Amino acid sequence: MVKLTIPMLLAIISMMLLGLVDSYFVALLGTGPLAAVSFTLPVTFTVISAGLGIGMSLGALVSRLIGAGKHEHAARLITDTQLFTFCVGLVLALMGFGLIEPIFKLLGATSEVMPDIKNYMHYWLLGTPFLMLILVTNNAFRAIGNVKASAWLSTLLAVSNAIFDPLLIFGVGPLPAMGVAGAALATLLAVLLTWFISLLTIWHKEKLLLLCWPGLSALVANWRRLLVIALPAMGSNIMTPVAAAILTAIIAQSGPESVAGFGVGSRIESVALILVFALSSVLPMFIGQNIGAGKPQRAYSALLIGLRFSLFFQAAVYLLLLLGSQFIASAFSSDERVVEVIRAFLLILPLTYGAHGVVILIMVCLNVLKRPKLALLTTLIRLLVLYVPLAFIGFQLAGATGMFVGAGFANIIAALVAYRLLRGVARQQGLLAL
Repeated sequence: MVKLTIPMLLAIISMMLLGLVDSYFVALLGTGPLAAVSFTLPVTFTVISAGLGIGMSLGALVSRLIGAGKHEHAARLITDTQLFTFCVGLVLALMGFGLIEPIFKLLGATSEVMPDIKNYMHYWLLGTPFLMLILVTNNAFRAIGNVKASAWLSTLLAVSNAIFDPLLIFGVGPLPAMGVAGAALATLLAVLLTWFISLLTIWHKEKLLLLCWPGLSALVANWRRLLVIALPAMGSNIMTPVAAAILTAIIAQSGPESVAGFGVGSRIESVALILVFALSSVLPMFIGQNIGAGKPQRAYSALLIGLRFSLFFQAAVYLLLLLGSQFIASAFSSDERVVEVIRAFLLILPLTYGAHGVVILIMVCLNVLKRPKLALLTTLIRLLVLYVPLAFIGFQLAGATGMFVGAGFANIIAALVAYRLLRGVARQQGLLAL
């Protein structure tokens, strides 16, 4: 499993740096543009979460088919999922274009930052179907064991975006400076390039795209199989940006500087959890293939190791963030209030990332164990029963700092609840290794 995790770690680092690099270059434009891009995080994360939910379902199903030696069935499912993903992405993009202003007003965006938000989202939404296809295709690569392809595609996306960002944001030669819109256009161009390469790879090299029409009944049957896991998985994933949207609206009461700081902290959180995200991509494939091959004990032992490692690794990450919080915050802004919020975020929430990692790993593995509704319940408990209410109470008591403390307590309680639910599933399925 270590051989699978290392390439995935590279992939996850690349994907997380994608957003962090955007935030860094936009921060050079000032607090206003940084706040505008920070407001877009819940919306962009919703699209990504939908893609990850579909990809998680595809990965769980394909890994079992590959483990059972049914390669032709796997190719058919991957092909049908590509069409489904494009349709969902197109619908989300059209909805996004029609609802930009109402959504961001609801999040607390003021008239001062709304023009930058619109300029950013108009370009970003154009890439919605293709970004979702990249996420789903990457899950297909992982499910068949080709994690290197997934890693290199993610790296291509991040590197190309990092190259395009300064050229389009600040301008060079004949290219005009586009500001915030340039950051979104850079992402769009990087997404289109990466999608094209991923399409060639899965079609020409892996031979996993079938151009023959399966018939409407067969197509619908595969979509139904996909949705059994995809709907709860998408629901689970989308709860995270929904919670982020609520927290953004709460902290917006303190002004755009607080939103900017919270946005940077959220980007750093994604990078801080890179190993957990890598494990969450590899574990479902590893568990699915071993269950399909009749080796459940090996799969469940790996899950326990992953949970323990998450706790130890995130403790080390917290120490690094504790020591570097001032430097990191100052690198993103010279505004005292923005720096203050970033530092408060880094000193409080990462202390509970080990618990957060436990919840993430348990949730994705419950999907592979054919308990998607329980995975959704785990997410709902963490975010809507614990995370948002405790963060809101904390904000009322002590502002942004109190909000982060409340969210941290929610992570710890949620981890205990998730582990209890996992043990219940283990008892039901007779898994002595747990």
